[in-house]
Order: sequence, then C-alpha cells, then structure tokens
Amino acid sequence: MISLLQAFNEHSALFFVLAAISVVILGISKSGFGAGLGILAPPLMASQSSLAEALAILLPLLIAIDLFGLRRFWVSADRRILKLIFWPAALGMLMGYLFFSLITPQMLSLSIGIFTLLFLIQSLVMSRIDLKEAKPYPWLGRLMGCLSGFTSFVAHIGGPPITIYMLREKVSPIVYTSTLGIFFTVMNFGKLVPYAYLDLLNFNQLATSILLLPLVPLGVYLGFYLAKKISAKWYYIIVQFCLLVASIKLIADGLLI
Repeated sequence: MISLLQAFNEHSALFFVLAAISVVILGISKSGFGAGLGILAPPLMASQSSLAEALAILLPLLIAIDLFGLRRFWVSADRRILKLIFWPAALGMLMGYLFFSLITPQMLSLSIGIFTLLFLIQSLVMSRIDLKEAKPYPWLGRLMGCLSGFTSFVAHIGGPPITIYMLREKVSPIVYTSTLGIFFTVMNFGKLVPYAYLDLLNFNQLATSILLLPLVPLGVYLGFYLAKKISAKWYYIIVQFCLLVASIKLIADGLLI
C-alpha cells in the first residue's frame, strides 16, 4: 500500500489547498445547505488533477462526511420522502454505471445546469402567482430521485436534481438537511463496488483521501452551525441562491470546449 508520504509528494501544494477548500465546501453543503455549493468541489479539485481522480479521492471523504452527521440525520429525516426516492435513485445509479463511459462531463454538466436553472425560474414564477401550486407530487420525487442517482454516480452532482423536489416539499431546514444526509449516505456507499469495478479507486487515491480526512469535521460542524443560526425563510433563500450558482457553474463547465 502506498504510504501517506508518497501520496503527499505526488501532488502539488496548490492541489492540497484547493482539495482542502473542496472538502470544507462539501461538509458545509451536506450538513447545512444540502445541494448547491457541493457541486463546486469536484471541478475545483479536478483543476489540479483529472476528473476521475477527483471523483475517486472525494468518494471516501463524502462517505466520512455522511457518517459524521449520520446520528443527527437519522433523528430528523423524513422517512416518507426517503421511501419515495430510494428505489428510483438506485435505478438511476444502475443507469449511471451502464452509461458511465458514454457520458461526457461537459454533456452532463450542461444538461443538469440548464434543467436546474429552468426549475429555479419556474419556482420563482409560481411563487409569485399562487403558492398552492407548489404542492409536492410523488412522480416528481421519483423522477428527481432517479436523476439524482444517475448524476451522483457519474459526477458526484446528485444534489441539484433532488433539491428540486425537496424545495417543493417545504419541510423545515433540519428535516431537509437530514433527509438528504441519509439519502446520500446510502448513495455514496452504493458507489464503492461499482467504482472499484470501473477501476476508479486505488490505494494512492485512498491515501490522499486520508490526508484530507481531518478537514471533514470542520466542514460538517460549520454547516450545522450555520443551519441553526439562520431562519427558515433565509435558509431557503440561501439554498436557492446556492442552486443558482451551481446551475450557472454547471452550464459554464458544459459550454467549455
């Protein structure tokens, strides 16, 4: 097994700076603001490595973040929503596995970015017309669960699709965060064997993940702290703003040649 020192020497100082920022962003996103900010982490780390390597290094860290907040997530998660979205998400992950080699990062980023931006526009228009029209629909949960499983598998960007459904549920911030926390815990564990089979995981990347592991508690606790200090109204305004930033970033990535 490659040593931690070898893993450290194989990457530049800039890589570890950006990787550290990525891990903290993921911790805040998954424990506090659910979706938007988290999609910035893979491309940020991939700017100093390949996308495949970034995905492989981030997967154990995503699992560590999930486990760190699991006890809090379990208490407050909405079981009804989880039952609705789990099996469609599993189907989406299977589709991601089957089509992994055919989907380019640009194609995926552009499609998810446009889709998310259109939802935000629709959500804003409906909120101005009639709030009753924003009631939840089970079919939307299943569709977004499937899409989230797919995009989570191929690029760790499962947050925006499922957040589209969660925003329509209008649950409290802690239920929102906890439900997504449980959802992505299962999704990320489900990626381990397929990722290994696709040769995306190796000991070198695992050693790099271990070097970044101490940053996990910082991001998680910071996310929990911010979520508690912000009112429900402002919480969802921030979530939607993060989703807007995410959609613009995804569209920009998809348009790059």
